[in-house]
Amino acid sequence: MHDRSTRQSPLWMGVLVAAAVLFSFALACGMPFAALGALAALTLTPRDAALLAGLGWVANQAIGFGFLGYPFDAKTLAWGVALGLSALAAVGAAVAALHRVPVNGIVFRSALSFFAAWVAQQGTVFAASVLLGGTATAFAPSVVWFILWTNALAFAVLVVTQALGAFAGLARPALGQPAQ
Repeated sequence: MHDRSTRQSPLWMGVLVAAAVLFSFALACGMPFAALGALAALTLTPRDAALLAGLGWVANQAIGFGFLGYPFDAKTLAWGVALGLSALAAVGAAVAALHRVPVNGIVFRSALSFFAAWVAQQGTVFAASVLLGGTATAFAPSVVWFILWTNALAFAVLVVTQALGAFAGLARPALGQPAQ
């Protein structure tokens, strides 16, 4: 069993960034940063989790501006920064929640990590919408529900990817261990 202080292989970090790239192409600015942050908090050191969130954000922005035609204007760039902060907030909240609740169960720890990450990520986006002049429709119940279930689905996909990575010897073998 690897402990959390062992750095993940560069190949494994590349697999997770590739997942972020695929999510970015599929969901554009709806990239599931909460799902990525929750998985990172469960499986990486806090430093590596923050690094993964940052790399996922960079990949998302590169795809948005390079391939999906995001406009190069001040508001779009500000939203890009806000999404980066939301990705880091997701990781920070998930790590903090896992450190404060010393329960070993994989299901509970996974749910706790995901919920903390999602609340922090969406809270950061909401604060940005207030500062940047977002619209009320961005937080309509149907939109919030869509973001929640896409993040939940992405989290499930990432958990399966993690399990396959562990089986292949590339990733940390267990999600349910207490934070070190």
